[in-house]
Amino acid sequence: MKKYKVCVYAICKNESKFIKKWYKSMKEADKIFVLDTGSNDDSVEKLSKLKKVVVKSEKIVPWRFDVARNMSLDMVDSDCDICVCTDFDEILLPGWRKELEKNWNNKVTRVRYNYNWSLDEKNNPIINFYLDNIHTRNNYICLLYTSPSPRDGLLSRMPSSA
Repeated sequence: MKKYKVCVYAICKNESKFIKKWYKSMKEADKIFVLDTGSNDDSVEKLSKLKKVVVKSEKIVPWRFDVARNMSLDMVDSDCDICVCTDFDEILLPGWRKELEKNWNNKVTRVRYNYNWSLDEKNNPIINFYLDNIHTRNNYICLLYTSPSPRDGLLSRMPSSA
């Protein structure tokens, strides 16, 4: 099985209460990039103490989710093979990286996975759906509040007057 460089990226604002659990599930990555967009809690301090985590602070005015998400993606090393885009209230199951690498190859540019939005008291999914926030490093961009999309696909759909 090939070893890939896997990086997680996220945006953060006042996520202190989620950081410990989130980091525990993300630390299988080689590096973790976080763009803090103006926390006034201790999120930046907590993140700065964690191994593998690179934190940058940036105020985005006027606020735009897509701009923030793209700035966090821009932080990811250019030689990263696999990017994992998450939010701080999301966790990945132990062994996620091994499973991802087992199913990745040089023809894959994006992965669709089952996302459990809510669970019952026995941890069974109540609401779940597919997400595709795992992708290659280059040629992706976030559009509004969506999953990252291929840049070339975006550009080919734009009218010539744009």
